[in-house]
Amino acid sequence: MARLFWVATGSVATIAVIVKGRAAVRRYAPATLVDRAAATAQSTGETLQDVAGSFLTDFRTARDERAKQLADALLAPTQGTVDDLRERREHAADRATAQRYAADVEDQDDEELGYSF
Repeated sequence: MARLFWVATGSVATIAVIVKGRAAVRRYAPATLVDRAAATAQSTGETLQDVAGSFLTDFRTARDERAKQLADALLAPTQGTVDDLRERREHAADRATAQRYAADVEDQDDEELGYSF
């Protein structure tokens, strides 16, 4: 219980310091200084956004190139492309689903007929 009291006291004190500090800054700081700091923060944010955007573009391009290099290195010439392999895998999954469904239908018929093998 004592810990909870001190955590609550610390939280209230922190909030009070922040609110009073902001009020003091607004009261004593010159308007031009505040405006200049806001403009600098905004331009820094825009610059960081541009840098992050170009980094993501470069990263995605390099990732795609490396994925293509790895696919070419790992696949045998007879296997085709990665897209061909994905298509074959999807068709195989569809066939397996169809076979499971057919097996389920046969089991249902057996249950209806009363066979017990």
